[in-house]
Amino acid sequence: MDEKIRMVIDEVIAEVSVLKGQDIYLVEAAIRGGGRKIELTVDTDRGVSIDICAKLSRNIRERLENEEEFAPLADGEFDLTVSSPGLGEPVRVDRQYLRHVGRLLRVVYLDAEEEKQELTGRLVGASIDADDPSIVIEPLVSAKKKKVAAVPPVTLRLADVVKAMVEIEF
Repeated sequence: MDEKIRMVIDEVIAEVSVLKGQDIYLVEAAIRGGGRKIELTVDTDRGVSIDICAKLSRNIRERLENEEEFAPLADGEFDLTVSSPGLGEPVRVDRQYLRHVGRLLRVVYLDAEEEKQELTGRLVGASIDADDPSIVIEPLVSAKKKKVAAVPPVTLRLADVVKAMVEIEF
């Protein structure tokens, strides 16, 4: 049943994308208990409004409650949560990098020796449609009372990125 629920979710996302004129995509989906608990995280290249989350929630709920093949869910006794990625959550889908260009990012990645490294810097570019998707980060340099030479931007293959988090700037 989880696969059928996922198909409904994908169909409704496509329908609402057309309706709202924004390309909405699924970042994460958790379907548990035969559909009794559904948690979705969605995004767009410009960010997600509460209006989009509410519309998706209403439309998905309506489809699940009204289609015969989902009879066990027809009584409405299931939890459905549709939200946007929050601050401090890791980047989960390559496409999210496009939305975060210009923001500060903390990235854990594997270097040439397969050792974990950490880099914090400004995301200045993202190439996700290439044969070898990558991001370009301008490292953050802290200079305390001494001059520091400019550090060139670093290009990281997305295949080497273990975790990327948007940092909150004040």
